[in-house]
Amino acid sequence: MPRPSRLIAYAVIMRLLTMSIVWLTLVVWVLNAHRAGCILSAMVLALLGGVIFIAGSEQTHLLRRALLNETVRQDGRLYPVLYNGLLLTLRDVIVAVLLAVVLLASALTFAPQQWSVLFADLLLLALLIPRLARAMGNEVRAEYRFAVARQWAVWISLLLLWAEALMSLAWYPPEDFTGMRWQEVVTYNLRVPEAACGLFQHVTEVFATGQAIAIWAVQNGARFGNDPTQSVMLWVGYTTLVGFTFVTALAYSRALIGVMGRPWEMWRRSPEEAAPEHAASEA
Repeated sequence: MPRPSRLIAYAVIMRLLTMSIVWLTLVVWVLNAHRAGCILSAMVLALLGGVIFIAGSEQTHLLRRALLNETVRQDGRLYPVLYNGLLLTLRDVIVAVLLAVVLLASALTFAPQQWSVLFADLLLLALLIPRLARAMGNEVRAEYRFAVARQWAVWISLLLLWAEALMSLAWYPPEDFTGMRWQEVVTYNLRVPEAACGLFQHVTEVFATGQAIAIWAVQNGARFGNDPTQSVMLWVGYTTLVGFTFVTALAYSRALIGVMGRPWEMWRRSPEEAAPEHAASEA
């Protein structure tokens, strides 16, 4: 086997093993959430929140630099105001923690087939990212090529997982609430997975309730569409169906990409600032 082929195969294997950490972490969490205290739960949250933060920070700095490099002079007074690293980092940390909490809560409600879909998505991204980077060729600057490929991969993964989640809840729901009113669903038919940590238990209850109302809305839209007391909750259910599945898919996709992210490359000086030095070295 030629040497480049061995290197490519090795890179794919390493990328696959690295991304598998996210999937395995969620599996271990689901199997032990009922006995994991708040300290252990916080450690899992910190791990997932950290990788989600890496992916989000890379996207933030990539997009902000692309915008400001084209609109604002870097030696002016407006650039450091608009490109405030502390505020951007704080925002990314908050978003990452929220996404990690949602991902941990939603993982407790995953059906068995969803775990297979999540692992298939992992395999797809491991193979897709280097091919996206190569497909860009000279169309994207070399220093941004893999960062852009990773961000495209986030959206590809997001759309695939989001579509799968919507179809699963609409066509193959885990519960049958046909003919019930929403009050009956949340009062007598709600199944909430157990989490030993009280904070995660409350979040899981909210997520399970929203998912149950979403399933109820899909199954009873035609039946209760003209009932004023039920129609409002139908729209709440549709919104929950779209919103919860979207946020969960986004959190998992960012977590996968985060283990490979390199946001510190976006924190460096922009290519325009480094261009004079590069030109001098070429001369």
